[in-house]
Amino acid sequence: MKKLIIPVMLSMIYALTGAFPAVAAPQMKVTLSPKKIGPGDILLITVKNAGGPVDGTFNGKKIFFNPIQASYEAVVGIDLLTEPGKYDLNITSAGRTFARAVKVSKKRYPIQRLTLPKDMVELTPENEARVEREQKKMAALWPNFSDRYWTGNFMNPREGEIKTQFGVRRFMNNIPKNPHTGVDVLAEEGDEVRAPNAGAVALVDMQYFSGNSIVLDHGQGIYTMFFHLSKILVTPGQQVNKGEVIGLVGSTGRSTGAHLHWGARLQGARVDPLELIQLKLE
Repeated sequence: MKKLIIPVMLSMIYALTGAFPAVAAPQMKVTLSPKKIGPGDILLITVKNAGGPVDGTFNGKKIFFNPIQASYEAVVGIDLLTEPGKYDLNITSAGRTFARAVKVSKKRYPIQRLTLPKDMVELTPENEARVEREQKKMAALWPNFSDRYWTGNFMNPREGEIKTQFGVRRFMNNIPKNPHTGVDVLAEEGDEVRAPNAGAVALVDMQYFSGNSIVLDHGQGIYTMFFHLSKILVTPGQQVNKGEVIGLVGSTGRSTGAHLHWGARLQGARVDPLELIQLKLE
């Protein structure tokens, strides 16, 4: 009976004072997918046992967590030109923190050699100035962080055979150029191009390299873009729904035939758009 004296006395104290031992909150669990990432990839971060809204940064850039049932998820872009190495991931929730160095591994992309008219590769001073203005206009779009428009999975804007994959290192008339930052989909002139998710039209323009161009802002730093269109069917600032026709396939700008070039940016990072449509999101 003596063995019961202390537990009984403690129980009486807890009952009288209302002071019960604090129960430790479950440890925050962070999962990264895929396990190995490289330049141009998309990293999916899942946080469980968060205890409240989640904030975070990757390599100093803000990332956006969305509640998914009993967890939170965020998608992070690894830019195509990211150097292999370790980059800081920091997550906070309900006064708790999580920090990890995420390894970005080297990734090899194929080489493509193209022959184009000389004036499309070696630009005149006037065209160089035009291209510079257009590049600045495009670069000003990101990494702005608007409210979330997108919902659920991203869809393929134009089904078809992939003519040129993302990340291909290009040589035009034996002159090295920037790597390919989208995918080229073979299609017929006039084929429909659809919005891969809900968003707002951030840019409509006729550019030297990309021809008739559309950029959609899906919110939270996610953008998709569509080049070489024969016709544009949206206007700047317009709200579009997932699956809505936004333009028609063409061959405007620097193009050797009818196709759709489309790409994606996540928090300003150039990523493989095919990875975006393969993600399972809510």
